Amino acid sequence: MKRKGDTLIEVALAIGVFSLVAITVVSVVSASLTNAQAALEVTLTREELDAQAEALRFIHESYITGTQAAIRDDDNPYYGLWKKITEHAVDLSTASQTNKEKVLKFNPTTCSTLYNTTNYLVNKPLSGAIPFIINTRQLSSLSFNNVIISEETNKKVFYPASPYPRILYKGQTSDDLDTQSKYTGTTIQRVEGIFIIAVKGKEKVVSGTNVTDKTAYYDFYIRSCWMPLNSDRAATISTVVRLYDPAVITY
Repeated sequence: MKRKGDTLIEVALAIGVFSLVAITVVSVVSASLTNAQAALEVTLTREELDAQAEALRFIHESYITGTQAAIRDDDNPYYGLWKKITEHAVDLSTASQTNKEKVLKFNPTTCSTLYNTTNYLVNKPLSGAIPFIINTRQLSSLSFNNVIISEETNKKVFYPASPYPRILYKGQTSDDLDTQSKYTGTTIQRVEGIFIIAVKGKEKVVSGTNVTDKTAYYDFYIRSCWMPLNSDRAATISTVVRLYDPAVITY
């Protein structure tokens, strides 16, 4: 008795259909994982940017509160922090067009070009100003050197993001997100893929019969840059915080 089996063509067709389904499933799963990773990176980056923005506002408001309470500037600890974050602000009104573009147009194709990986700092010629970061875990201590982290006072602290913008504290070696969130260290070890630059803004200031241009506010550009998974082009998220200097009255 003869038994009829599958022909070679039928077997090949079945393998082809199975392969097509398998490739489609793998592609969909891979795309889903990539999108989930990208969404997580964006969320974590925005959290870092928001934390820096709130720290800037906190320092500013605390400085104003002390000033309104008739506390002398040198007795107001937040005055020192305010001066620290504004002392390296650039004046775009006197800057060259090239430097203006460096500050206002932040669109790097790769993040590594922003950094000097020998000294681990942000390249000032590319950032347009001296970058800094705020140690939000040290704000209550009012230790100026520990709160404001800049490449002038803290060498080898600014690194390209790996894998996303974040701030790591000394002793914090795990990449596990749950471990990072529970870590309670207060000394910054690495600042990866995020930095702040300050820009001066001038307005007309009245003093008696005199009208002069004075620095009335500061724009703080909080920037991030990282290389997403399976991408050859940088991802960036930036925000700007404008804070007025209470030392001047504008109109």
